[in-house]
Amino acid sequence: MADQDAQDRDFDAMTARLLRREALRRAAQGLSTASGPGLEDALAQISDEVTADAVYRRAHSGQNQAGTGVGDKAPAEAAPKPIRRG
Repeated sequence: MADQDAQDRDFDAMTARLLRREALRRAAQGLSTASGPGLEDALAQISDEVTADAVYRRAHSGQNQAGTGVGDKAPAEAAPKPIRRG
C-alpha cells in the first residue's frame, strides 16, 4: 500500500510539472515581451508560479523533516507575495 502511495505522489508531481509547463507555454504565446509592461507581466507571472511551487515544496518537505526547521512555517508565511505592477 505504501508503494502505491509513493507511485501516486510521483505521478501527481509529474502531472503538476507538465501542467505548469503547458500553462507557461500557452502564456508565452500571448505575451509580447518586446515592451516594458509585457516583459514585466511575463516575469511577474513566472515569479508567481515559482514562488507558489517553492511554498508548496517547502510545506510538504516539512512533513518528513519535523523539527529540523524545514517547513516549520505555514505556507502563507514561507514566502512574501510578489509585487504586481501594471
